[in-house]
Amino acid sequence: MTPTNLCTLLTTSMVLTLACLTIHSNASADNTPIDVGSEKQLFIDDLFFATSQGIQLQVNPAHKTGELNVQRDQPWESATLNWFSVMEDRAGTLKGENSPRAKYRMWYETYDIEGWPTTDDTSFCYAESTDGIKWTKPDLGLSSYQEKTTNNILFRQIGPEGAHSRVHGASVFKDPNAPKEERYKAVSQGMFASKGTPPYYVAGMYSADGLRWTRYAEPICEVFSDSQYSGFWDDQTKQYTIYGRVAGRGRALGRSTSEDFTFFEPLELVLETDDQDPPNSDLYNPAAHKYPYAANAYFMFPSLFQHDTETLDIHLAVSRDGVTWTWPQKGNAFIPLGKPGEFDSGSLYMGQGILRVGDELFHYYGGSPIKHNESKLENLILPGNSRTFSRVTSRLDGLVSVEAKEENSFFITPPLRFTGNILKLNADVRDGGYLRVALLDEQGEAIPGKTADDCDAITGDSVDALVLWKEDGDLTALAGAPIRLRIELHHASLYAFRFTTGYAGNERDH
Repeated sequence: MTPTNLCTLLTTSMVLTLACLTIHSNASADNTPIDVGSEKQLFIDDLFFATSQGIQLQVNPAHKTGELNVQRDQPWESATLNWFSVMEDRAGTLKGENSPRAKYRMWYETYDIEGWPTTDDTSFCYAESTDGIKWTKPDLGLSSYQEKTTNNILFRQIGPEGAHSRVHGASVFKDPNAPKEERYKAVSQGMFASKGTPPYYVAGMYSADGLRWTRYAEPICEVFSDSQYSGFWDDQTKQYTIYGRVAGRGRALGRSTSEDFTFFEPLELVLETDDQDPPNSDLYNPAAHKYPYAANAYFMFPSLFQHDTETLDIHLAVSRDGVTWTWPQKGNAFIPLGKPGEFDSGSLYMGQGILRVGDELFHYYGGSPIKHNESKLENLILPGNSRTFSRVTSRLDGLVSVEAKEENSFFITPPLRFTGNILKLNADVRDGGYLRVALLDEQGEAIPGKTADDCDAITGDSVDALVLWKEDGDLTALAGAPIRLRIELHHASLYAFRFTTGYAGNERDH
C-alpha cells in the first residue's frame, strides 16, 4: 500500500497494522471496476482496500476439537498413518443402507511393521462417515492382507508392469467433466522403473467409484515427487491443477496446470519462505484447495518445517488466481502445535479437502508427538506415537478477517459492479461495537440515502447479515453501475460480502 501522506507503520508480531493517524491508499491507477456479480467475495488480501485506516487482516486459527477421529487400530496400520484426503460425496450409500444420503469419504495411507521400509509397506485405505466426526473403516473385500480380505484396504500396490508400486502422498478429487469410469482422480508419487534413478515421479490414477482404481502407465508429470501432492479441477481456469514440492528457498511449492490430466509440464515455483519466517525453515507440503464457497479464492495450508527444532505446524497462504500467493498474517499458525505430551506436539500436516457442515468448515490434520527427525520405526511403534487424524473447525468464510484496530477504522473499496438487489455481510460484531456501510459513486461521492448515517448499524454475529439504510436495503437502481463501499468497523470482524437477490427489508415483494 502507498500512503497519501507521511505515515507510521506499526509492526506487532510480524503483522502489518495500518497506522491510526494516516489514511493509506491502494487504489489502482485506472480504477477499472471489479465485477463482483452476485458471487460471495472474501477479505483475504488487500484487493478490496482502495483506501483504508486502522484496519488489518488477521488469520483466524482453526478451533481444535481434540478429537482422535482416525487412529492406528489395525494390523496393516501397525507402523503409522500418513497422508489423506476427505470429500463430501452424496453419490452412493453407506454400508448397510439402502438409500443415498449425505456422506463423507476419506482416503488415507498407512504403513505396517512387516513391510517397513520397502515398497510393500503401504496400504491405500478407505474410511467413511455420516457426520464428519465418527469415521468407520468398512470391510471392502477388495485387497488381501495376510491372506484375509476383511479389511478397508483398496490396494497395496497398483499399476502395470514397469509402473507397479505403492502410492505415496495421494490427493483424491472428483472430476465433474470426466466420463463416469474416470469420475474420481488422484495424483501421487509413483514408481516408474524405466524412467531412471530414483524412479519416482508424479503419477495419476482414476476410478468410477473411488474404491477400484487404475493407474496410468506413464507419469502425468516427469518430476521427482515427495510429500503429498494437491490435485483438483479448477472451475475458474477450466484446467486440472496440481501443486507439489519444488526447489526454492529450501523446500518450496510449485504449480502446474493442464487441460489433459495425463500430462503436466514441470511445476513452477509459486510459494517459498522469506526473511520474515524463522531462520532455517521451509515449506513441506502444499495442501492446496480452490475454495468452493466463494469466488476467486484459493487456500494453501503448508506445514512450516523449522529445522532447528525439527517441528512442523500448519500455516495459511491465500491467492486470487492460484498463481500469486500471499500470507495474510505472518507468524500466526492456522493450526499450532499442541502442548508437550499432547498427540500433536511434534509434527502437523493438513489433509487434502474441506467439508462444509452448516455454517462451519471442517478441516482435518494429521498430528503426532514425533518430530521430523524422530520418524523411525522404533519410535513410531511406541504407544501414542502414530500419526492421528483430528478435526478442526472454522467459521464459514472465516479463515481471514478484516479487524478494526482503532475507534475510526474504515476502508473504501475500488469501484465494484454488481448484480442483484441487496447486500449481505458475514461479520461478527462484539459487545459495544458496530459495522456500518455507505455507498459511494465511482468518484467516491456519497449516494443520497445510502450514507453511513443512513445505515442501520449491524450488530451481533451473522454469516448473512442484510445491510439496511433506514430499514430499506433495496439496491435495484444501482445494479450494474460502478459503486464503492465505505465500511466502518468498531469492535468488529468482517469476513465476506455478497450482492444477491432477496427480500430488501421493505414492504415490496422481492
